[in-house]
Amino acid sequence: MTLRWQVRGLVLVPQWGTHQTIHLPAKLPEHEYLRGMEPLGWMHTQPNELPQLSPSDVTTHARIMSENKSWDGERTVVLTCSFTPGSVSLAAYKLTPAGYEWGRQNRDTGANPQGYLPTHYEKVQMLLTDHFLGFFMVPENDVWNYNFMGVRHSSTMEYELKLANPKEFYHQLHRPSHFLNFASLEEGAAEATAEREDHYA
Repeated sequence: MTLRWQVRGLVLVPQWGTHQTIHLPAKLPEHEYLRGMEPLGWMHTQPNELPQLSPSDVTTHARIMSENKSWDGERTVVLTCSFTPGSVSLAAYKLTPAGYEWGRQNRDTGANPQGYLPTHYEKVQMLLTDHFLGFFMVPENDVWNYNFMGVRHSSTMEYELKLANPKEFYHQLHRPSHFLNFASLEEGAAEATAEREDHYA
């Protein structure tokens, strides 16, 4: 028997990461629009396609599953979105029981942790369609990207959700200090112009 699920909602929780790892709040998304829905997993982008599921992804997925009993190992996946030259590649993986146990116990965040094996995951088939009947949810304050203000992010942080399209990665809400710096530079340039003496007047 083949089981099929359809993505109905994508939730962008407060997060920051690198091309190798992601930092998420421990609290799972909660909202009345999500009631009755089943979590299918999590998705992340990466700069190139890897031949396997990375050890950090195995560890992150195992941690989420171990901390949240609503995440069934047979029904939740890691979806990778790789930006390959001229295209985008998607791949989905689920953990094997051995992968779950290894990831749950792994504390090594390096690129090649001891004990990692290709048998810790299985590739899962996906069917893509050009029709999407669903919705996005973002934090109440619209800020989901903490890459430019990581000190404000915490694994214990609380957040509320709302129905909305996500702001782009480089949106000014995601990097307020950059815009404060731009404003102070402009003010400084205006003051310097005003103080300059006109010798031809």
